[in-house]
Parts: sequence; C-alpha cells; structure tokens
Amino acid sequence: MIHFRSDNSREKQRVLRNSREIIRHLSVEIGERTIRKYENLERARRFIVDCFNRYGAVPVEESYTASGRRVSNIIAEIAGTELPDSIVLVGAHYDTIEETPGADDNASGIAALLEIFRLLSGRRYRRTVRFVAFTLEEPPFFSTELMGSMVHARRSRKRGDAVDLMVCLEMVGFGSRRCHQDYPANHAMREYPKHGDYISVISLPSNSEYVYLWKKIYNEHARSKIYEYIGPASIPGMDLSDHMSFMRFSYPAIMISDTGFYRNKNYHTRDDTYDTINFRFLADVIVNSAETLRDMLDGDILPLK
Repeated sequence: MIHFRSDNSREKQRVLRNSREIIRHLSVEIGERTIRKYENLERARRFIVDCFNRYGAVPVEESYTASGRRVSNIIAEIAGTELPDSIVLVGAHYDTIEETPGADDNASGIAALLEIFRLLSGRRYRRTVRFVAFTLEEPPFFSTELMGSMVHARRSRKRGDAVDLMVCLEMVGFGSRRCHQDYPANHAMREYPKHGDYISVISLPSNSEYVYLWKKIYNEHARSKIYEYIGPASIPGMDLSDHMSFMRFSYPAIMISDTGFYRNKNYHTRDDTYDTINFRFLADVIVNSAETLRDMLDGDILPLK
C-alpha cells in the first residue's frame, strides 16, 4: 500500500509543481471566472476536464442553465471495491467573485481537488470517492437553487446517493507564521495559534463527530496540527461555502479551510493573486488530506448516520 507522507520529498515536489501550474493557469492566465466573463468560466471548465483526463479519469459533466448560459459541475469517481454505494464526496468551486483572480478563493481548492485525485487514483478503495468541481458558488448564485453544489446535492438526494460525508475544500493556500490570525467574537483564542500557519476543519454542531474524526486522522499524518471550528451558522463564515448545500439535503459535510477572511485580507478583492499563495503550506494540506481520505475510504471508521 502506497503512503504519501508529508516527508516524501519527491511526491511533495510534484504536488508543488502541479499546484503552481493549476493556480497560475486559473488565476493568472484566465482570471475572473464568472457568468459575466462566461468564456473565462468555460476556459476553466475545459482546463479542469483536461486535468482529470491527464490524471486518468473519465470525467462526467453535470450541466444546467443559469442566466441563459450552460454551466457545468465536473465529476470524477474512483469506484469502491467492497462498499461501492458508500460515497465520500470531495468538492471545490472553480468560479470567482466578479473582478477578482481568485487565487486562494478558490483556485487553491481546485488545485487540492485535482492533486488529491491524482494521489489517490493509483488504486481503488473499499468505499467510492467522488470528486466534484462545482460551478457558481459565488454571489449572485450563492445559496440559490442555481448554485453548483446545490444542484449536485439535490440531484444526489433525488437519486438516493449514499453520500456518507462531503468534504469541501475552500481557500486552502494562504498561511504562514507571518500571517495574523483573527477569530470570531468571543472565541476561545487561548486554545488556538496566534499566527495563521495552520489549516482548519469546520462545520456546524450537528456534524461535530465528522469534524473530530477528520482532525484525529489528519493529525496522525501531519507535522502541523489541524484545528477545528464547530459553531452555529450565526458565526460569520461558518456557512459560506459548498458544504452547506449538502447539509440542506441532510448529508453530513465539513469544510477544510485556511479560515478565509479571518486570515486572508485579500478575500474577495483584486489582491487575491497567485503571488500570495504559500505553495509549501498548500502542498502539506494536499498530501495530508490525501492520507486522511485514504484511511476513511478503507476503514470502518465513518460515524453511523
């Protein structure tokens, strides 16, 4: 069995190179990826399809119409061997808010999605793992029926798909000891680092067992600890990504994030650029997340629903 440990320098270097290529292409060569700049959104879609193809997948496009335009989620699966109907879904959105290049939000999540697929694609696991690049996460589509993850979650529920866990990759490339870390009001700051040099796993209290499970497994593989945030939707940021679409259809879901605007002051601005990404930080997140998923897919460790 292959393990992708964070001290595997050859594999980590490949993750670094590939992540740079993906984020450079999305945020520099393409830039804003919105309905307003539809051709850019389409270029991003074609690029992601091509990446999945290069990594050995046969992706499926889940298309629908928004604002008179054809848009698509992009899906690639590794079918399970023993529990093929038990699905762990990993997702990230590839669109941006208008007038931003979206390097951290969310080209970093797409880089993680594609690289985790590549790391896991060399073999099959007991459970099925589904990778989805979502379209139209950002306003004006956020939290509407036309949000890409809402479309996929609704169709999954209608089909009766057994999504045992949804893992949302949302802004995972901004972090270092030089980053100031803010926290929500009344947060127990003494329990958390003062600097933004860690990744977090986040969800609402109803999904706390999945948060703690991810944290436990991740910290078995990682040199840098992951920290959890569990709280109600009234805390700003807790419900601002694709994981909420799945919770609305009664699927358990967690978000992996660098904490977004609590750390990255370039959030939703023109300054969310390629040169602000810490690629070593991102590579650690990717390799450790691949290990965490591998253990979940092969083990008897998912909480009972």
